[in-house]
Amino acid sequence: MVSIDKAAIVLTMAIVAIALGVAASGDMTQDADPAVFTPSTVSTETSEPETSSFGADLDAEIMEKAENPLKSGWERTTSMLDPGVGHETHQIAILLAPSDKVYSGTLNYDASESIQLITLHGPLANGEDKGQAIWTPDGETKFALTFVNPNNAKGEWEFAGNALAVHTMNTEPFTVDYKIDYTEKRMSDTVVTSTTMSMLDPGMGHESHQIAILLAPSSDVYSGIISYTASENIQLVTLRGPIGADEKPAKTWTPDGETIFELTFVDPKNAMGSWEFSGNALAVHTMYTNQFTVSYSISATATAGQTIEVEDKADMKDTSEPQTIHVEIPVATSVPGCEETNSCYSPADVTIKAGDTVHWMNVDTAAHTVTGGSPADGPSGVFDSSLVMADAVYAFTFDEIGSYDYFCMVHPWMTGTVTVN
Repeated sequence: MVSIDKAAIVLTMAIVAIALGVAASGDMTQDADPAVFTPSTVSTETSEPETSSFGADLDAEIMEKAENPLKSGWERTTSMLDPGVGHETHQIAILLAPSDKVYSGTLNYDASESIQLITLHGPLANGEDKGQAIWTPDGETKFALTFVNPNNAKGEWEFAGNALAVHTMNTEPFTVDYKIDYTEKRMSDTVVTSTTMSMLDPGMGHESHQIAILLAPSSDVYSGIISYTASENIQLVTLRGPIGADEKPAKTWTPDGETIFELTFVDPKNAMGSWEFSGNALAVHTMYTNQFTVSYSISATATAGQTIEVEDKADMKDTSEPQTIHVEIPVATSVPGCEETNSCYSPADVTIKAGDTVHWMNVDTAAHTVTGGSPADGPSGVFDSSLVMADAVYAFTFDEIGSYDYFCMVHPWMTGTVTVN
């Protein structure tokens, strides 16, 4: 990780501060008991013929939301264009501006449309962006990006990170009411923002697996929240112990056959998310031999000689049904340059499960292709969109496990990857 006090970040924070200041000036406080917001029907009479458009409907929705009082203790803001490279057509509302400390807590939100949830980790040092999702305002100052899509407009999220935002891939602004119960802590042994590479797991029976130890084994009990983004799907691990000889837990981990830990093992089947944890050690893990990279923020406390029971839970999608993942072909990708920030497709690298479908939406004015293969080797023949015109969509369902590179045959600097687990 590198220092956060860079000009680009200061500029971004200034823009955000202005936006939030304007939004805050319209806040209204409701003294009655909190109630769930229910939109009311708005009708007007006019002698002129009525006209209707998507933009007008959206404006009416935002105005209707703005005219309703806030629940007590909540705030309201309106989104702006995302300043991130490759995200210029997206909308974002930054709720906690980038900081050199770690925010952690619970976000409650109620937006005018379905939104995505974001925390940032960083800035990253040179070479730390090794496959995990990245957000950057200038192509040089890079943050690792935890991006969770709950497919809803109202909900709750436990998080940790150096910034907190909500986001859509649409061009039209949205409004969001929110309440954040959080702390902001300085870096310490248990409050950490970092990026690390995995290593071979030293546990007996795990010699072909990869592990990244985030909080080393200790006699203290760690408890807190982690938000993470990795270069591939990972499992979440805590250890408790060492345990006594009379204890017989269902899952154990040992480096030598004698010192034994109870193992909590959660497989959220994702590369990005948040987890509330407790244990004498914290790690992330895969059952593969290839190294992975993970960026993360942890906000935890260490309690001596005390075990704290915390419900194991991870932010994850329901994997019982196939999902649809959306990828944009951004504006101005018909000229070279986007390859320098890996943003010619947004996101350029996605991880899905077998049976999921990827939708590529061309928001550029130029025609592009989504063609399996690579510029060096040519088309693989697995999938090919042919020309995708402006505002058109190409969809492909991936039924077979594997890694699928693709590119644009018209603009070969444009490349992306779909990993199917």
